[in-house]
Amino acid sequence: MNQIRLILIVLVLSVLATVAHAEKSATEQLEEKYFQTLDGWVKRGGPVIEIQDVVAKTCGKLVMLTASDSEKASLSTIKRDEFHHRVDVCTKMTVNRVHPQPEFEKKEIIRMICDESKENLFKKLCKRYGFR
Repeated sequence: MNQIRLILIVLVLSVLATVAHAEKSATEQLEEKYFQTLDGWVKRGGPVIEIQDVVAKTCGKLVMLTASDSEKASLSTIKRDEFHHRVDVCTKMTVNRVHPQPEFEKKEIIRMICDESKENLFKKLCKRYGFR
C-alpha cells in the first residue's frame, strides 16, 4: 500500500512539474510573440503613426507579462505611474531602433536602464536591442 502511495505521489509531482514547465514555456512563447511584434514594426520602417497602437500597447503587454505576480495587481491599480514608466522606457527603446532618441546618446542613461535597473524587461531589451 505504501508503494502505491509513493508511486501516486511521484506521478502527481511529475504531472505538476510538466504543467509548470508548460506554463513557463507558454509565457516565454507569448513574450517572444510580443518581441516579434516590436521587431516587425522596426522592419516596416517604424511607422510613426503606429507608435501608440503597436509599440506602446505591445510594451504594455510585455510589462504585465514580465511583472511578478505580486506586481501585476499593483501596476494595474496603485502603481500606475510605475507601469507607465516601464511602458515609456520600452517604447522609447524600441522607437530608438528606427528613429534615434537623444536620451540614448548618453551613456549614463544606458547604464541606468541596462545595468542599474532591476527590471528584467529592461535587461532583456538592452540585450536584444544591442545596448549590452
